[in-house]
Amino acid sequence: MPKIKFSDLDPTAKRAVFWLADQAGTLTPTIRAAAAHVGELWEAVAFMQEHPEGTAAHATLAERLRLGTGSDESILDCIERAAPTYRSVGDRVDAELDELLASLENASVFV
Repeated sequence: MPKIKFSDLDPTAKRAVFWLADQAGTLTPTIRAAAAHVGELWEAVAFMQEHPEGTAAHATLAERLRLGTGSDESILDCIERAAPTYRSVGDRVDAELDELLASLENASVFV
């Protein structure tokens, strides 16, 4: 049984499920079953956009998504295994915010 109920998703998350299903060559219930929470869906989309079709990392995640609940490995763990240097959406936001704050702290004059 899928962990994420399709009817509970907002329209954008529903599109993410359809997009991931297309990328992985599987059905939307399989994608929903593969994810423990909506955040994993968003991370999978970001990862597949950074690692397009034809790359080994994309193929690795697509294979994991096709397994649905048939894997003990989470989507996030699969992403880490497929591309150890990949920075998650959360890590990128934190890093960009740190850079912004550092630049503001170093600014001598605000206009």
